[in-house]
Amino acid sequence: MPKKLPKLLRNSLFLGAFLLFSMSVSFAQQTITGKITDENDQSVPGANVFIKGSTTGTTSAADGSFSIRAASSDTLVFSFLGYKMAERRVGNATTLDISMEPDARTLNDVVVVGYGTTRKSDLTGSLASVTAKEFEKQPLTRMDQALQGRAAGVQVNQTSGAPGAGFKIRIRGANSISGDNAPLYVLDGLVVGDINSLNVNDIASMEVLKDASATAIYGSRGANGVILITTKQGRKGPAKVEFGYFTGISNVVQKLPFMTPAEFAEGVNFAEGKEFYTPQEIDALRNGGGENWQERFFKTAHSNNFQLSVSGGSDAMDYFISGNLYDTEGTIIDQDYRRYTLRANVNAQASKKIKVGLNTFLSHEKSSGNRVSLSGGLTWDPTTPAYDADGNFNFNTIKPGVGNGGINPLVGPLNNVRDAYDNRVTLSGYANYDISKNLVFNVSGGLDRFESEANSYVPLFVNNVGNARVFNSSVTRLQNTNRLTYTLDSNPNHVLKIDAVHEQQLVTRQSLEATASNFFSDLTAYRDLSLGSIQRTQNNQSDESLQSFLGRVNYALFDRFLFTASVRADGSSKFRPGNRWGVFPSGSVAWRLIEEDFIKNISTISNLKVRASYGLIGSQAIGARATRAIPIVSPDVNYPLTGGSNTVGVAPSSRLANPDLTWETTRQTNLGVDLGLWNSLLTLSLDLYHKKTTDLLLNSQLPSFVGPTVVTRNIGAVENKGFDISLGLRVLQNDDWNINSTLNVSRNRNKVLALVDDKPIELGNEYIGTTFPVNPTRVEVGKPISSFRGYLFDGVYQLDEADEAAKYGRKPGDAKYRDLNNDGIISTDDISTIGDGNPNFTWGWNWDVTYRQWNLNFLLTGSQGNDIYNFQRGRMMGLGSGQFHAVHADYLNRWTPDNPSNIPSSRNSIELLSSQFLEDGSYTTLKSVAFGRSFEGDLLRKVGISRLRLYLNADNLFILTKYRGFDPETTASGGSDVDLGIDYSTYPINRSFTLGVNVTF
Repeated sequence: MPKKLPKLLRNSLFLGAFLLFSMSVSFAQQTITGKITDENDQSVPGANVFIKGSTTGTTSAADGSFSIRAASSDTLVFSFLGYKMAERRVGNATTLDISMEPDARTLNDVVVVGYGTTRKSDLTGSLASVTAKEFEKQPLTRMDQALQGRAAGVQVNQTSGAPGAGFKIRIRGANSISGDNAPLYVLDGLVVGDINSLNVNDIASMEVLKDASATAIYGSRGANGVILITTKQGRKGPAKVEFGYFTGISNVVQKLPFMTPAEFAEGVNFAEGKEFYTPQEIDALRNGGGENWQERFFKTAHSNNFQLSVSGGSDAMDYFISGNLYDTEGTIIDQDYRRYTLRANVNAQASKKIKVGLNTFLSHEKSSGNRVSLSGGLTWDPTTPAYDADGNFNFNTIKPGVGNGGINPLVGPLNNVRDAYDNRVTLSGYANYDISKNLVFNVSGGLDRFESEANSYVPLFVNNVGNARVFNSSVTRLQNTNRLTYTLDSNPNHVLKIDAVHEQQLVTRQSLEATASNFFSDLTAYRDLSLGSIQRTQNNQSDESLQSFLGRVNYALFDRFLFTASVRADGSSKFRPGNRWGVFPSGSVAWRLIEEDFIKNISTISNLKVRASYGLIGSQAIGARATRAIPIVSPDVNYPLTGGSNTVGVAPSSRLANPDLTWETTRQTNLGVDLGLWNSLLTLSLDLYHKKTTDLLLNSQLPSFVGPTVVTRNIGAVENKGFDISLGLRVLQNDDWNINSTLNVSRNRNKVLALVDDKPIELGNEYIGTTFPVNPTRVEVGKPISSFRGYLFDGVYQLDEADEAAKYGRKPGDAKYRDLNNDGIISTDDISTIGDGNPNFTWGWNWDVTYRQWNLNFLLTGSQGNDIYNFQRGRMMGLGSGQFHAVHADYLNRWTPDNPSNIPSSRNSIELLSSQFLEDGSYTTLKSVAFGRSFEGDLLRKVGISRLRLYLNADNLFILTKYRGFDPETTASGGSDVDLGIDYSTYPINRSFTLGVNVTF
């Protein structure tokens, strides 16, 4: 037995060695290198290369090259969007060069339309598409940044530079006067509300539906245009991990010209006609005394952004998971903003006939701190330092009656408490059932819930009382969509597609507000309102629902004549039963001239299509109970009937019920042409449109004897007309260079055609308290929705005009205004329309330049022809209630007998509401510029990195404008359309510099 063991051991060792040798032969891996090109022999960067049946893979470099280790028995799979998948067995090869074949079906199926997709070549309506490829090279944090300047017919404005602030988007102008003109947002098929929290890194594409043919399928919600947002999905292949990080600093783009404290003191002495400041005090101010309030208010803000995503899939399932953290400070003290987002998109092939998917999105936003009010802060006394010698606040001005009547502008922002939280949950899912080869049933649905909490407290230190407020609100949207699609495409000369849709939506809004004041301690702030002796609460809840039926037919004849017709019926709970349903039809045709022999034979033309469409779109621009007269229940109408405590009171409604209210209706005509030249080296898309909105939902004033003072009626009309141009140019494309440029130009002219009794109405906000006898904007027949009003400023009365000035009770050095009615006095009768906040046209010019591993991407945007009412400058010139003296440097050039300028020297003779403060708001800005370098190679692959990119980015690097405010883009009116272009205490936009890295594993 002992003698057999060595032999058995020898046999075992021999067998083991043989097996190891066999395995080494079978599984020995070799490095496979190669290059991936397209049908034009151009490099294909970013193509997926993976071993079939495994999770091992890589992506091609910028020059199309790749490197991967594989065994001779392996099969490599090559895939790229828009191209057919290719497979190659490794065998003994060490080099594999792949030429990928375009997939015409895939290339044309990249355009998302309402309730489905279509080939881009089959579009009959007006649509603008922006894909992630166009903005992924820039470190963006908001969806509007990705859309601005990249879609013709879409005006995007950053209304505030505050951290986490929203934005304003308008598609082909404003249709409604009293309603919201924001577009409808559809996220992965689900209608959602506010999208400010959306992670832009999750977006795969955005399609903007502009004409009636494209938007009428959304019926009563499509009047303002529709933006379809499609998020990224997983794709077949090994897991792909992408990480991105950037950090940046921001400052306001430009500051305003101020007088020094010494110059201000001299100006006060001049304005008051006496010595407020002695020569010794002025000398002390000239030697470093006083305060520079701009330097106190503005700061360098820091931001950080972390992005991580994982995607992949197989034949049975794909997934995309993404997380983001964005943290930033404000450039005005004292605000901070932080946002967390999480997304998980999963699709699964449940069976041969059933496919399901679920998209989940969560976000949490926190905004804290209070910013300085620039209107009062910048006009406070610059001769009073912010702090005294002991480091305590100088609450009031050292000299009473100087500057303005407020307290130290730093006291509130540095002591008040504000904590705001926004939470969003968006769930959307679908199931596709292939009933037969030609018939597909799709059921989808989802939930979008947005919760907002705003808490604030003003401590005793600030107002000696203590004021607390807690406000909670929520909006919940539930949607179900059922779609049956029949496709008949067996004969390529006759392709028919029919959609039948039923959709239902429920929207619930809730709010609760509680306030308290007269606290004895700041210890609990807003967290315990019971400690305040004066308490008030109020809440509100409303529901609205929508039932819809849609039918749509698409027909292609000989692949050259295209027809689309749709009709949608919406039933809204906002209206009474007799007027509840609205029907919105649309139709469009297109002729693909490129398929005609007389065009096909022209080698210069690679694409030519003409389009025409007409349709009706509705709007339910009223509140949930606007047709009813709701009694007033409020603490304001409580009364101590028994002489003791208040009894809850109920007052008659101030609004008269109107059961006859019905839909606003927009009729739109669109003519378009799509042209491609020299194998699409140059592309052009041109659309001309005309929109007319009738039956506007407007409030009408009632005679006092009626009781109720107002009633909502269907009356009035608005017109929008203009054009959109999108011009694309492929400047250079070869193995080393890739240069592309896209120019978008939009022009829209807005005009009010009819109003209640055709009388002008004033709907804008009040600015600077009750300074104005009239509103600075108004809506008037024959003019745009927002027109500026004021006195016509004709300069300053000079010495030789003393007699004329005396006729109006004025003297040389006073402001001169035009007496329009020649009645010898300047009164409100001399107020006229003096300007327009709407631009003549807007544009965006995007460039993408790639040289081997280097890339430069920049975007220029501009607006021409719009006016801005610079009330901020007016107040800085010493005007407005509670403002006593000028602080603006322009006051140094005030009129004197020795300096005959056109800047009035007397405060009491200047009207703030005048063309003196109306300025040209046209601008051109380098909105963003990113410069980066990509790295690939064996060294990175050894540590598991397939691609690395480093970049430097700048936003708002320069602004070319004649406007003398902080910047011409932000506005005090936010998203309002009835008082465009008001600059007063606005938060200026920022110039930012960012350094970042993107890593793909």
